[in-house]
Amino acid sequence: MDDARKRSLALAKFDAFRNHPPTAFDEDAVAQFHQIVTALEEAFGENLSSFRIPDSQMEQHLVSVGPVRARPRRPPSGGRKMSEKRYCDDSFMRRQIEGIASYFQNLQPPPGRREIGF
Repeated sequence: MDDARKRSLALAKFDAFRNHPPTAFDEDAVAQFHQIVTALEEAFGENLSSFRIPDSQMEQHLVSVGPVRARPRRPPSGGRKMSEKRYCDDSFMRRQIEGIASYFQNLQPPPGRREIGF
């Protein structure tokens, strides 16, 4: 595949992800995002590592809280249940997505005046 097609394909995948994001940014969605970032890096020869989601931004969500029960001679325990998957904060993920869009927008040359010559 030639370079122009690689670029078009990578940008199309990015635009689709940006315009139709997953309902939740769980580990699967972040992995998909990272695949798109890799495709963009390979197509454009750019280092976009600063837009990847660091592991420190991935956290489990609280799914439910059960009643607190006091047990004799033991501290009370609440039935806190955490999600199996980890999630990225929506606002952080959207900032990363918009950061990539802005980065590529700034790479484009400014529109020049159309010259009409004879």
